[in-house]
Amino acid sequence: MNESASISAYAAIAFYALGFAQLVTAQKQTAGVIEPVTGTIEPGKKIQQRVALLGLAAVACHGWATFSALVTNAGIDLALVHVCNYIAVVMVAVVALANTRLPVISVNLLLFPIAVINSLALLIIEPGNSTQLAINSAQSAHIILSLTAYAGLMTAALQSILLAFQDKQLQRLDTGFYRMLPALETMERLLIAMLWIGTVLLSLAIFTGLLFLDDMFAQRVAHHTVLTTLSWLIYVAFLLGHHVLGWRGITAVRWNLSAFGLLLLGYVGSKFVFEYLLQP
Repeated sequence: MNESASISAYAAIAFYALGFAQLVTAQKQTAGVIEPVTGTIEPGKKIQQRVALLGLAAVACHGWATFSALVTNAGIDLALVHVCNYIAVVMVAVVALANTRLPVISVNLLLFPIAVINSLALLIIEPGNSTQLAINSAQSAHIILSLTAYAGLMTAALQSILLAFQDKQLQRLDTGFYRMLPALETMERLLIAMLWIGTVLLSLAIFTGLLFLDDMFAQRVAHHTVLTTLSWLIYVAFLLGHHVLGWRGITAVRWNLSAFGLLLLGYVGSKFVFEYLLQP
């Protein structure tokens, strides 16, 4: 990484940490005040604004650091550490965008630490035996769509985990940071929105992949294609079940995590093996 990218990564870590501290402070300040309708505690307007600004500053710095590492003179460096940071940036940005319509800023209690870990990895972990893709390659659109789809669906997976714990703790008032989360109905609405966005992007990624990957067996991505297709089928089946049969709650969590598990195994798992375990 060049010097400006390193400085941006450190700045992103600082902004994420400050935003996380603001959310934790809000939880402590409102520890004894329970919202009468939803049973949750929401950060005050001032803290929401501060966290939103800190989040935007962090995403800008993190995005620049990630872009600088991802795009090189030789093309797009698809090293696992770079890809993970791109996904982290998109995740935080998606939640920031969703917060303009839904009060979900408290989800950053989970996302900010993940973003910090990825930023640190960008600074200290050397890329493995990664793929260099020419910027003008026809595969570029497929790669960007795929990574953005993974980011949206990973956000939905994390949302599912929070939703599962929140559903279990629904009858309890002393549930730690879960008191900071939005109402259960709001969390479910965000989850379904994330799943729709992620599934549409994944559909486009699969379609462009069929157009651009001439010989998937020669490129050692046959297993990735099979697992991704199975994951897509599960996502589509759940969304149909949600629309027709009203599937929600723990049912949504199980379907979502099953689909994302296949997606994670097919992409991140295979990249880790190729980059770090099968190095020449």
